[in-house]
Amino acid sequence: MDNYIGKHLLIDCYNCRADEISSSENILHVLEDSTEKIGMTINDTFYHEETEEIIAAAYGVKSHVCIHAYPLIGFAAVDIYSFSTDLIPSRTMSVLRATLHPEKIRATSVKRGNINPDMKPSIKSRSTALHKFKNTGQQMKNAGQKVANFMRHKTDKRDTLGPE
Repeated sequence: MDNYIGKHLLIDCYNCRADEISSSENILHVLEDSTEKIGMTINDTFYHEETEEIIAAAYGVKSHVCIHAYPLIGFAAVDIYSFSTDLIPSRTMSVLRATLHPEKIRATSVKRGNINPDMKPSIKSRSTALHKFKNTGQQMKNAGQKVANFMRHKTDKRDTLGPE
């Protein structure tokens, strides 16, 4: 049985409204609302702004929320990490929809911190379709070279035997 206690939610917000994503005040407001919505107490913050990127991060006990906003392309990447079972990172989705107004949101959830004492590493090897395709192409190339060498060798022998 898996015993994960960490949660990591990666959220991509596409085609956000330009006025919402280019305002540093709004990004900080989104950060505050997000941490409040998931129940995180902020211990420290970080903020950095350039013309192409705004970064805002909030740090709590065993958790953080970080927003990377790219106003020129209307994209925001939100990273929510919690090593606590009390916080629920997915609650921030409603805040992002209401404040950034993205046309599309893509979220990826990752389990972190499997503390199962019986956990053993598993090694699995799989050949991907692309790898098989590359190998097939190389095999065909090698076979073609063998045929070409054979034909060249046969032609060389024939030319030394006299006229046809």
